[in-house]
Amino acid sequence: MSIYKSFVKHILKPLDLWQSGDYAEITYWKEFEKTQYLQRDELNALVWQRLRNSLERAYRNIPYYKASFDRAGIVPSDIKTGEDMLHVPMLSKQELQTNLDELVNPNYPAKLLIRDKTGGSTGTPVQYFYDRKRHLSRHGGAMRHDRWAGHEDGQRFACLWGAARDLPMPGWKQKLRSMIYPKTLILNTINMTSEIMLDFNRQLKKYHPPVILAYANALALFARFLKNSGETAYHPKGIITSAEVLRPEDRIVIEEVMCAPVFNRLGCREFSVIASECEKHNGMHIMAEGLYIEIVKDGRHCADGERGEIIVTDMLNEAGPLIRYRLGDTASWMDGTCSCGRSLPRIDQLEGRVTDFIVGMDNQLCSGAALTVLIISTMPSLGQIQIIQEEWGKILYRVGCGKDGTLSKSDFDLLREKTELYLGKGIGIDYEFVDNIPHEASGKYIFSKSKIAEEMMK
Repeated sequence: MSIYKSFVKHILKPLDLWQSGDYAEITYWKEFEKTQYLQRDELNALVWQRLRNSLERAYRNIPYYKASFDRAGIVPSDIKTGEDMLHVPMLSKQELQTNLDELVNPNYPAKLLIRDKTGGSTGTPVQYFYDRKRHLSRHGGAMRHDRWAGHEDGQRFACLWGAARDLPMPGWKQKLRSMIYPKTLILNTINMTSEIMLDFNRQLKKYHPPVILAYANALALFARFLKNSGETAYHPKGIITSAEVLRPEDRIVIEEVMCAPVFNRLGCREFSVIASECEKHNGMHIMAEGLYIEIVKDGRHCADGERGEIIVTDMLNEAGPLIRYRLGDTASWMDGTCSCGRSLPRIDQLEGRVTDFIVGMDNQLCSGAALTVLIISTMPSLGQIQIIQEEWGKILYRVGCGKDGTLSKSDFDLLREKTELYLGKGIGIDYEFVDNIPHEASGKYIFSKSKIAEEMMK
């Protein structure tokens, strides 16, 4: 690390965080750097203490959980083993959406609350709360997991990303910070033409970031384009893929073209980093110090190697905890310990959350994940929704609001306006109203499917 990068990491950033009252971010990061190497029994004791504390806080302070526990006939002191957690009611995205006001501590200072919302990549965008301390611990956890891929504070960073609200907002504070810290190079993947991808490659070569964070599908498309066009790709030291399922064949082409190891990651807005690959690339280590993870099937916990639904409890969110939250993804536990020396449990690669690209009128590829954020999350009246593309120039919106189709004319007009903005004028739009959106055989809800995009990506 250069003298300047070391200065930014060890002096400038800590001073900045101290001045802003956010120094706890570094405190959490340092803690997580140590706890990842605890003995398994020590880690389990830490996790269990935090879980018990979080359940007791929620029962005492959160109206929804007090009522939920009472209906189930249990109190937090009844939860003495992992199997006892099966008696705690699960929380669905729909229940979170419907009971939001009851899922926040009414005594928590409003100025310390952060209100956020999902993009709706599993069909139903929802809002939720977390507190300022949880914001900082999430950042501390992400710092640790980023280091596994080779990223250090004070280094340049690049993102191939499609969520507009993740892009840095213009303003004098942002401009001032960019003069001090290495800024993050944002390459917006909402539309990806040949010209845009060539420019992406040029910008990466010019900026030279050691690590790239990217939507898995977007980076696979980018790598295949460079391979087929004969362009020499930029070669980072490490690549983090997230937001979408990384298919084995995509990992192969990304690593071949970009000459860098891929570190796959499971994350979401509700919890930030959930699990990541380490340098051994043998499963993904969970963020065990902050999140209690269960994998369940048919009302029971799955054995190692048995695929089931991921259930998450946030143990560090005191203001608006999500307890036994149904994430909408499937995975299985991996047996044994990783040769990296970390005691953090591992899950295998995911099967859920594959988000296809949709092909626009000018043959641009628009990611379903980006469409989720840019369209669906602004129209909660749509409820669950799925985009189907069987033919070029046409899409079908499958809307889960009932077979009678109760959307207003303004809803239809706004949906068409947003669709044409990103997919082009003249695109054919059909609607199918259903009581609910069917899941895949894997148990996962798929937000978008495009046969045309699949053919183009082969």
